[in-house]
Amino acid sequence: MEIQKHLAQPLQALQEWKTLPSGSIADNEILNSFNGDKLNLVSPIILKENLAYIFTLLGFKNYPDKQEMVVIEDFIRTSYPKYTVQEFRIAFKMAVQGKIDCSTEHYEKFSPKFIGQVMYAYTKKANEVRKMVKPILKEIEPPKLTDEEIVLFSQKEWLESARNDFNRVFNADKVFGILIKEGKLKFEPSEMLEIIKTVRLDNQYRLNKMSVLDGKEFSKLIKDDTYLDTQCKKLALKRYFESLPG
Repeated sequence: MEIQKHLAQPLQALQEWKTLPSGSIADNEILNSFNGDKLNLVSPIILKENLAYIFTLLGFKNYPDKQEMVVIEDFIRTSYPKYTVQEFRIAFKMAVQGKIDCSTEHYEKFSPKFIGQVMYAYTKKANEVRKMVKPILKEIEPPKLTDEEIVLFSQKEWLESARNDFNRVFNADKVFGILIKEGKLKFEPSEMLEIIKTVRLDNQYRLNKMSVLDGKEFSKLIKDDTYLDTQCKKLALKRYFESLPG
């Protein structure tokens, strides 16, 4: 089994979509993009490849730095989890082509506000396409990953990465829950407090290096208890993965 392929599409049944007989090329592009890799499950590598395409499409002279990319990737995954990466890519392509109603003036900042404007305009167009088409569904049970496969995928992603930013640990909430349930992760209260302290110090360090605009966005993000909780899980998983033998 190709774990990465199935993890990217764990809930998808095989679908065949009718080409819209009277639809434009753009409509059919949107139609085909519905059947893809969900943003909340797509691998970090694939997401980065698509972001690089979008930055080039928009004419960015300078790409976001590492700290900004952490915020951008998290915002995309948590704000648009059920959209596919193909939809995300097409949304910005259509924006540049003037096929959806939004501005592409980015001022060299791929900010959450800018992303939101494009995705809002794309969503209106995508909803129109959904009303025009009826999917032909085949009753095929989608492949399901075992808990062990889910953990191993995230473990492999981290250990084969540069390991320089715990925020990049993939699928942390799910993996953390599995390991807690299996009794493989256990924490003393003092350990949890140390993890929280470390995460907050790291967040403050990142905040101090950001521009005023990005810092404002990030400051809001790190005040969210759910976001902080996920960050703590990511740090705990980083330490767990790196403590494993071999």
